[in-house]
Amino acid sequence: MFLRGVQQTKKNMVSQKVMKTFLIFLAIECLILFIGCSSKVAKTTEKGLFHVELSARGQLLKDGRNEVAVYVTDDKGMNVEGAKIEITPWMPEHGHGSMWPPTVTEQGKGLYRAVIPLTMIGHWELKIKIRKGDIEDNTIFDFSNVMK
Repeated sequence: MFLRGVQQTKKNMVSQKVMKTFLIFLAIECLILFIGCSSKVAKTTEKGLFHVELSARGQLLKDGRNEVAVYVTDDKGMNVEGAKIEITPWMPEHGHGSMWPPTVTEQGKGLYRAVIPLTMIGHWELKIKIRKGDIEDNTIFDFSNVMK
C-alpha cells in the first residue's frame, strides 16, 4: 500500500512537470506570435526633412478599417510634434482614392495615430504630406497587394 502511494506521488510529480513545461512552451509561442504579428515600414521624405515610420499590429494595411501608428522624426532624429499630417490613400491603377478620408490624431513625442479606411483589395499607395510650421515634405508608401 505504501509503495503504491509513493508510485502515485511520483506519477503526479511527473505530470505536474510535464504540464509546467507545456504551459511555459505555450506562453513562449503566444509571445512569439504576438510580437511577430506586427509590421512596420519606414521611409525618408522626398527632400530628406522627415523620417516616417508606419506600424500596426498584424497586417499593415488590409481592405477595411486600418489603425496605423505614424512615427515622425526630423532629419536629426528628433521627434516631430505639432505637425499637420495628411494621408491620402490612392489606387494608381484605378485612378481613385478611398471613399472616406483618413483621420490623423497626434499622440505626442512624434507619434500620430491614423485611421485609414480602404475600400477594396489591390494596389494602394499612401501619399503622406507632413507640414511643421513653414516646412513641408512628402513621401509615398507603396502597398502592391492589399488583401482582406
